[in-house]
Amino acid sequence: MIEFACTCAQKRHRAPLEGYDIYAGAIARIPQILKDYHRIYLVADKNTYPAAGVRVERILKENGMLYTSHVIDRDVVLPDATTLGEIVLNAQDITAKPNIFEYSSLPDLILAVGSGTINDSCRLASFRLNLPYAVVGTAPSMDGYASAGSPFLHDGTKTTVQATTPKYIIGDLDILKDAPWDMMLAGIGDMFGKYTGLLDWELARDYSGEYFCEKIAADVLDATNKCLENGYLLANRDPVCVKNVMEGFLVTGLGMAFTGNSRPASGSEHIVAHAWELFDVEGGRPPHLHGLEVCEATRLIAIMYKMLLEETADEHLKELIERYVPYFDAVEEFCIKMKVPPTVTDRQEIIGGIRRALIMRDRYTILFYLRDIGKFDEYAERATDRLLAVL
Repeated sequence: MIEFACTCAQKRHRAPLEGYDIYAGAIARIPQILKDYHRIYLVADKNTYPAAGVRVERILKENGMLYTSHVIDRDVVLPDATTLGEIVLNAQDITAKPNIFEYSSLPDLILAVGSGTINDSCRLASFRLNLPYAVVGTAPSMDGYASAGSPFLHDGTKTTVQATTPKYIIGDLDILKDAPWDMMLAGIGDMFGKYTGLLDWELARDYSGEYFCEKIAADVLDATNKCLENGYLLANRDPVCVKNVMEGFLVTGLGMAFTGNSRPASGSEHIVAHAWELFDVEGGRPPHLHGLEVCEATRLIAIMYKMLLEETADEHLKELIERYVPYFDAVEEFCIKMKVPPTVTDRQEIIGGIRRALIMRDRYTILFYLRDIGKFDEYAERATDRLLAVL
């Protein structure tokens, strides 16, 4: 467990993560890292199994630690009831001879081999089965490795549900550096959302009295800046850059665990991205990579903040926004130079996502502020037009 004293209102922060290993060849040390577990249930999908699962499975077998493994042989874009049920069902050999006098034996740890969807699905299974879990990351594609909540498709909508935080995070740089390029961009895009998310958090602190932790916010901002600096070098698949990006993800994930909510990692940009993803789900289309959605939404929310800076007479609000403008400009420059692909280009869908985001979650953000001053619809349309002009 990671624990430390703080000067914020919570006084002390704790997270159940027991350790993380991010370096080349990290999977070779799985027997040492997971030495306290002897019945490990490996879960991967048809992409992550050949990328890393085969090697991890062999290591577990050679050391007498593998209980069972399961590979999801289909495309899974978001955790859902089908995937959760499949993982839970296969946690024990379904062909094993039954004993009506005993309950099914279970593993002592779930080991997710993957990134977003596999990690989130195993996190949910871990919570439902009351089993610890660890993760072998296969792509620096999102900041949720250390998160305690999971997105979940349920009753036709996407919601975030309570889950668990991993005991260990294993990031083998030899695996991570070979991840698909669009997943790497998605990871950086997810981190860019911290700029608008942190500003939203400060806005909520000053205009709605919400709890705020200066240390965690500062740590997340530093981690985001580090990811931005290293983002330009990711195309070279430099292991040092991948390591820096992954460590940035850990900082934001731990920030969520420390505060008990997702404020350190997300704000209005994530809610808008979730709204766009829901449009795809409801339309029967596979959603884009979450981080790319967040990146576009970050650019959109940054435009709104810049508009507000130009037009507000509130000096305190101006001071808040001015501190973040250089970050917004750096994100925009990165997206143009690195040709980050847009995800939503239909004007009505962009505006529809902004409007839906306002009612999706009761979280004070710039969207709530604009609603309260009577400028929400105006800003939604004007900011959309500005965004489309640069996409």
